[in-house]
Amino acid sequence: MLKKLRWKFILVITALLGGMLAAALAVQTISAARQYQEETERVLRAVLDQGEAALDPLRPFAGGFSQDEELRTGIPAFYAVSDSWGRVGVALSFNASLDEETVFRAVEGALAAGGESGRLDEMGLRFLARSRGGRLELAFADLSWERGAVRRQALTAMLILAAALPGFFGVSALLSRRLVRPVEESWRRQQQFVADASHELKTPLTVLLADTEILLSHPGDTIESQRRWVEHLREEGLRMKGLVEDLLFLARGDAGDRGRPRERTDLSQVCEGCVMSFEPVAFEAGLTLESSVAPGVEVMGDGEELRRLCAILVDNACKYCGPGGTVTVRLERGEGAALTVHNTGEPIPAEAQAHLFERFYRADAARTRETGGYGLGLSIAAAIAERHGGKIAVRSAAGEGTAFTVTLPPEKRG
Repeated sequence: MLKKLRWKFILVITALLGGMLAAALAVQTISAARQYQEETERVLRAVLDQGEAALDPLRPFAGGFSQDEELRTGIPAFYAVSDSWGRVGVALSFNASLDEETVFRAVEGALAAGGESGRLDEMGLRFLARSRGGRLELAFADLSWERGAVRRQALTAMLILAAALPGFFGVSALLSRRLVRPVEESWRRQQQFVADASHELKTPLTVLLADTEILLSHPGDTIESQRRWVEHLREEGLRMKGLVEDLLFLARGDAGDRGRPRERTDLSQVCEGCVMSFEPVAFEAGLTLESSVAPGVEVMGDGEELRRLCAILVDNACKYCGPGGTVTVRLERGEGAALTVHNTGEPIPAEAQAHLFERFYRADAARTRETGGYGLGLSIAAAIAERHGGKIAVRSAAGEGTAFTVTLPPEKRG
């Protein structure tokens, strides 16, 4: 599918670029053709002026042609005068090889065409007419140069287009590789996401089915006697419910269904409440939970989501701190708000830090499964931070512990 998408992109871009170049070359060719026509008409006007000055009064046409010496042009042209009866009185040649029949046919054609200007395509001539003193003065110019120039212009345009199309194709191929790369990465991540979600759902479903089979195999027992399996069913059901809710949260964010929060939220109160709720957890784990929360830090956000963000970071810090360690929650006011959750546990390997916010990623899969996680917590935290216009970062090194820092933009006051 991605290969077809790339080929479609290449063909569309090549067609668009080729069409734009073809349109530009067509406009240039039409403009050049008009310029050639204007040059021919300029010569025709000059022929009329020269003929009028050279032939006054009208002299009879005796079958010969006068060659004008003043007008020098590369376009073969000639001048003729016709009376009201359509008879040719005189003709002047300007770099044109003429015979009597050609002059008579040209004059007859111009009279038949009517109008002050036009073309005699069968003779390859363009003419310009002007009435003076009861007679009609006509100037004719050869069209072959004009046609040849337009033909050369069109041929050049086609050669340019033919030479440019392979280049456009190559450029489109390079662009497609870069532009399709995010799609390929998104497709890969989506497939991985589906595979991981299916794997995570498979375990609780297997437990649910196994517990159900056990209960069905003892139809005469009371619920109290089978309480162990019932509790297993409830526990796995709740885990599945939490997993599905997490997946739906991420899916809604991917679909863009969740807009930016517009409520003023006291982040200081959110952090203080989160710290209080984790004090029993830290005590049971033998940890020291410290906090330094600046008062009155407000942001535009969703209070419930910010509580969840804080809870995810504190929960992770407690899980991976180790007995006797210290977890510190610090909220500072700067240009916006900066929430940092630090623990003194083992550092996260450098190669794992780049993947921490990927869905279902576990730096220590065994420990995460023991604590009941699915590897979605940090992904959700990153999604919440992004939805609030902020960002999340991690810093971890030996002897320094691990710190997750969330920066949020300041509240905009009206």
